[in-house]
Amino acid sequence: MDKATLSGKGEAARYRVALTARQHTIIADEPPEKEGGDTAMTPYELLLASLSACTLITVRMYAERKGWDAGGVAVVTELETEKGDTRIVRRVNLPEALPAEQRERLLAVANACPVHKVLTGKIAVETLLGGN
Repeated sequence: MDKATLSGKGEAARYRVALTARQHTIIADEPPEKEGGDTAMTPYELLLASLSACTLITVRMYAERKGWDAGGVAVVTELETEKGDTRIVRRVNLPEALPAEQRERLLAVANACPVHKVLTGKIAVETLLGGN
Protein backbone atom coordinates (compact mmCIF):
# COMPACT_ATOMS: atom_id res chain seq x y z
CA MET A 1 0.00 0.00 0.00
CA ASP A 2 1.31 3.44 -0.94
CA LYS A 3 0.63 6.41 1.31
CA ALA A 4 1.52 10.07 0.97
CA THR A 5 0.84 12.99 3.28
CA LEU A 6 1.00 16.65 2.35
CA SER A 7 0.14 19.78 4.30
CA GLY A 8 -0.74 23.13 2.82
CA LYS A 9 -1.16 26.64 4.14
CA GLY A 10 -1.96 30.01 2.64
CA GLU A 11 0.70 32.66 2.25
CA ALA A 12 0.46 36.46 2.32
CA ALA A 13 -0.26 36.72 -1.42
CA ARG A 14 -3.94 36.29 -2.29
CA TYR A 15 -4.14 32.68 -3.54
CA ARG A 16 -0.53 31.58 -3.17
CA VAL A 17 -0.11 28.48 -1.01
CA ALA A 18 2.85 26.49 0.30
CA LEU A 19 2.58 22.70 0.12
CA THR A 20 4.93 20.55 2.15
CA ALA A 21 5.58 16.82 2.02
CA ARG A 22 8.36 15.43 4.17
CA GLN A 23 11.19 18.03 3.82
CA HIS A 24 10.08 19.30 0.38
CA THR A 25 8.02 22.43 -0.26
CA ILE A 26 6.39 23.59 -3.47
CA ILE A 27 4.23 26.61 -4.17
CA ALA A 28 0.91 26.84 -6.00
CA ASP A 29 -0.93 29.94 -7.19
CA GLU A 30 -3.58 31.00 -9.67
CA PRO A 31 -3.02 32.99 -12.86
CA PRO A 32 -4.06 36.67 -13.16
CA GLU A 33 -7.31 35.78 -14.95
CA LYS A 34 -8.34 34.01 -11.74
CA GLU A 35 -7.06 36.92 -9.62
CA GLY A 36 -3.90 35.13 -8.54
CA GLY A 37 -0.33 36.32 -8.64
CA ASP A 38 0.86 33.75 -11.23
CA THR A 39 3.89 32.95 -9.05
CA ALA A 40 3.70 29.17 -9.42
CA MET A 41 1.88 26.31 -11.10
CA THR A 42 -1.89 26.07 -10.69
CA PRO A 43 -3.46 23.13 -8.85
CA TYR A 44 -4.44 21.59 -12.23
CA GLU A 45 -0.85 21.93 -13.44
CA LEU A 46 0.37 20.24 -10.27
CA LEU A 47 -2.03 17.37 -10.95
CA LEU A 48 -0.63 17.05 -14.48
CA ALA A 49 2.90 17.30 -13.06
CA SER A 50 2.18 14.28 -10.85
CA LEU A 51 0.96 12.23 -13.80
CA SER A 52 3.86 13.31 -16.00
CA ALA A 53 6.49 12.66 -13.34
CA CYS A 54 5.09 9.23 -12.51
CA THR A 55 4.89 8.31 -16.20
CA LEU A 56 8.47 9.37 -16.86
CA ILE A 57 9.83 7.58 -13.80
CA THR A 58 7.88 4.38 -14.50
CA VAL A 59 8.94 4.23 -18.16
CA ARG A 60 12.59 4.94 -17.31
CA MET A 61 12.65 2.32 -14.53
CA TYR A 62 11.21 -0.33 -16.84
CA ALA A 63 13.56 0.55 -19.71
CA GLU A 64 16.59 0.46 -17.39
CA ARG A 65 15.60 -2.99 -16.06
CA LYS A 66 15.32 -4.26 -19.64
CA GLY A 67 18.60 -2.62 -20.68
CA TRP A 68 16.82 -0.49 -23.30
CA ASP A 69 18.12 2.96 -24.20
CA ALA A 70 15.08 5.12 -23.49
CA GLY A 71 17.00 8.33 -22.92
CA GLY A 72 15.10 11.33 -24.18
CA VAL A 73 11.66 10.13 -23.10
CA ALA A 74 9.32 13.12 -22.72
CA VAL A 75 5.71 13.49 -21.62
CA VAL A 76 3.26 16.29 -22.42
CA THR A 77 -0.05 16.37 -20.55
CA GLU A 78 -3.11 18.55 -21.03
CA LEU A 79 -6.24 18.86 -18.91
CA GLU A 80 -9.62 20.21 -19.99
CA THR A 81 -12.71 20.53 -17.82
CA GLU A 82 -16.19 21.39 -18.98
CA LYS A 83 -19.56 20.96 -17.28
CA GLY A 84 -18.21 18.55 -14.66
CA ASP A 85 -16.34 16.37 -17.16
CA THR A 86 -12.56 16.17 -17.17
CA ARG A 87 -10.33 15.00 -20.00
CA ILE A 88 -6.59 14.46 -19.65
CA VAL A 89 -4.50 13.85 -22.73
CA ARG A 90 -1.03 12.42 -22.19
CA ARG A 91 1.50 12.22 -25.03
CA VAL A 92 4.45 9.92 -24.37
CA ASN A 93 7.32 10.76 -26.71
CA LEU A 94 9.78 7.90 -27.06
CA PRO A 95 13.08 7.88 -28.94
CA GLU A 96 12.54 7.06 -32.62
CA ALA A 97 15.51 4.67 -32.51
CA LEU A 98 13.65 2.24 -30.24
CA PRO A 99 12.25 -0.79 -32.06
CA ALA A 100 8.46 -0.79 -32.50
CA GLU A 101 7.91 -3.64 -30.03
CA GLN A 102 9.86 -1.77 -27.31
CA ARG A 103 7.91 1.44 -28.03
CA GLU A 104 4.59 -0.43 -27.74
CA ARG A 105 5.67 -2.08 -24.49
CA LEU A 106 6.79 1.24 -22.98
CA LEU A 107 3.47 2.81 -23.91
CA ALA A 108 1.70 -0.01 -22.06
CA VAL A 109 4.04 0.50 -19.10
CA ALA A 110 3.11 4.21 -19.07
CA ASN A 111 -0.49 3.18 -18.42
CA ALA A 112 0.69 1.13 -15.45
CA CYS A 113 2.22 4.09 -13.62
CA PRO A 114 0.72 4.40 -10.12
CA VAL A 115 -0.66 7.93 -10.59
CA HIS A 116 -2.39 6.88 -13.83
CA LYS A 117 -3.97 4.00 -11.91
CA VAL A 118 -5.18 6.39 -9.20
CA LEU A 119 -6.66 8.81 -11.73
CA THR A 120 -8.44 6.09 -13.69
CA GLY A 121 -9.52 4.03 -10.67
CA LYS A 122 -12.15 4.55 -8.04
CA ILE A 123 -11.34 7.63 -5.97
CA ALA A 124 -12.96 8.61 -2.71
CA VAL A 125 -12.26 12.02 -1.20
CA GLU A 126 -13.19 12.37 2.44
CA THR A 127 -13.20 15.92 3.83
CA LEU A 128 -12.93 16.31 7.58
CA LEU A 129 -12.80 19.37 9.80
CA GLY A 130 -9.74 19.00 11.92
CA GLY A 131 -6.63 20.39 13.50
CA ASN A 132 -3.11 20.38 12.22
